[in-house]
Amino acid sequence: MASLTSLPHIQRATDLERPEHEARWELSTLKGKLSELSGHSAAGVSVALRLIAQTQRGGEPAAWIGSTSRLFYPPDAVGWGIDWEALPIIGLGDARQAARAADKLLRSGAFGLVVVDLPPRAFVPAPLLGRLMHLAETHNSALLFLTQKSPTEDSLSSLIALRAQARWASLDARRLRAQLDIIKDKRRGPGHQILEDYHGPLGLH
Repeated sequence: MASLTSLPHIQRATDLERPEHEARWELSTLKGKLSELSGHSAAGVSVALRLIAQTQRGGEPAAWIGSTSRLFYPPDAVGWGIDWEALPIIGLGDARQAARAADKLLRSGAFGLVVVDLPPRAFVPAPLLGRLMHLAETHNSALLFLTQKSPTEDSLSSLIALRAQARWASLDARRLRAQLDIIKDKRRGPGHQILEDYHGPLGLH
């Protein structure tokens, strides 16, 4: 996956109008679950940062756990409404360490959202994922894994309740669309799509 140190400087556009029955990749949808957002572009990172801003606006803390070898560039996300001083950013070496850090954060019961940005070919043991699912359910927290996979690759685990594949689509010279193809949804079933529009400078893809 391309380095995320060049995360586009983008701002989310006004929410698209959607029918009430249509699923949204929103915090309320992810609460109490393990979710996975896959892709090889920065679209998933942008969606995750938007969710962090949403969590903080709702008065709940959020946290980011990622690899020390790659991390988004906070100044590029200025304007998203994220309170950076209130956002713990934890850099760890491998997937198992990251999952254990998520375990500690969820166990505190203090976080509405924990994002875990996993390295390529990451493996998290099933017992650890089981504990994380239990903690997410107990504390009604959202645990979102970012993985670098194609749609045909297996999900991180059968315990993942929601999985989407994220990619950018260019609308015009100033707008990008994050296209989330839902490939796993234990409640509604797969096959639907969520679209989020973002504004960005020329040339971003």
